[in-house]
This record gives sequence, structure tokens and C-alpha cells, in this order.
Amino acid sequence: MKKQTLFKQFIFGNTYFGNNLQELTYALFRFYCGFSIGYGAGLSKVFHKIDEKDGDNWDNLAFGVSDWFVKQVGDIGFTFISPTFWAYLAVYGEFIGGLLIAVGLFTRVSAVQMAFQFFVVSFLWYDAPELFGMYYQQLIFWSFVAIAGIGGGKFSIDALISKKVF
Repeated sequence: MKKQTLFKQFIFGNTYFGNNLQELTYALFRFYCGFSIGYGAGLSKVFHKIDEKDGDNWDNLAFGVSDWFVKQVGDIGFTFISPTFWAYLAVYGEFIGGLLIAVGLFTRVSAVQMAFQFFVVSFLWYDAPELFGMYYQQLIFWSFVAIAGIGGGKFSIDALISKKVF
């Protein structure tokens, strides 16, 4: 297989289940995983509070990455280039990548990034990570590993693009 075809397969390729009920179930799973990370975790970091004691009104929200998150990223050890670079990559990966996973566009690329991010959260961030004890973070990690392996599925923008590209 040509390198160009392999690249397109990685970017837009999918694994199909062959059954519409399974495809729909997977699409709902993919949407939930992507939207919950994009909206639930990413949006609150993209628009973070200026004063943590104040409310969530727009006057108290700033666009960008908060200083506490940049410090946290640096404390983990992501200092090459700069902790700010990795913090922005993580925050926008959560927000934009999560929404891309939800709609099924560049699904594998976004899921690989999210799997890496939750690998860091599951196995590097904590002082004493447990192989099976940190079930929420590891469940999210393995969910994104599965999405990266399967791709967008039949009901995704990737599937529409792959029909035109291949």
C-alpha cells in the first residue's frame, strides 16, 4: 500500500461493524466521549476564571490557559520547549479534539492525542499511580484508545470524506 494511502487511511479510515445498530451505538459512544471532554473539561480551561472566588459570569472569564494549569504541566515534567506550549496543546486538544471526536472528523488523530493526554493523567500525574485503581482516568484513556483504533465509524464525517478521498 502506498504511503499516501496509509496516511489517508490513518486520518480518515474507519473500522465498520457491519450492523447499523452497532454503528449507531458506537456513534453515540464516540459522541459522548468527545462532547463530554470537549465541553466538560476543555471549555472550562479555554475560558477559565480570573478570580476563582467569583462566579461564572463572562466578566470573570478569560480566554486562554490559566497559570495554574501551566504550572501543573511544568510540575509533571513537560518543560521541553515550554510548559506553556504543552498546556495550550492539552487545553485545545481537549476542547477542539473532543468536539472533533464528537462529530467524527479527524477522529483517529484527535483520539490519539486524547489517549496520550489521559495516559499522562492516569500514569504520570499522580505520585503513586495504580494500574487498576484509578478507574475514571484509565477508563477515559482506554475509551480514547478504542476510538483511535476504530476511527469515526459509519456515522461520521470521516466516513463521508473517505468515500470521496479513496
